Amino acid sequence: MGRLWAAGLVILAAGCSASDDPARFYPPEDRARQALDAALAAWQQGAQPGTVSGSANPRVEFIDSHNGPGRRLKAYTVLGLAPGDGPRVFTVQLTLENPPAEARVRYHVIGIDPVWVIRQEDYDMLNHWEHQHGPKDKAVKGS
Repeated sequence: MGRLWAAGLVILAAGCSASDDPARFYPPEDRARQALDAALAAWQQGAQPGTVSGSANPRVEFIDSHNGPGRRLKAYTVLGLAPGDGPRVFTVQLTLENPPAEARVRYHVIGIDPVWVIRQEDYDMLNHWEHQHGPKDKAVKGS
């Protein structure tokens, strides 16, 4: 959860000021792809999400809360980079084990050092953490 909090701060900082250029938090395409490959290769070798071992200059942080402990990545194929000037967003075909499954996932790559590789669903959660989403949120807020 601490990694999600830190990534949330990076996303918040990227959007804080209209006068600041958020593009300064977007790594060049080649560095973003290297970070994505490092994160997915580490997972393929059995590492859990978090700081990618051996990554330095820049350090790579991997966030994917949708694949629990023991869920192994058998193979992956990077299908492409989404167009645009925002965070680098890659679509990846994952082949998973334990249980076996195929999934098409998007990963956002943001930051300079560290470089954060964040699964789409986690990125969305971080990006909207401050917004109310329903009656339950209002009840808690009013308590």
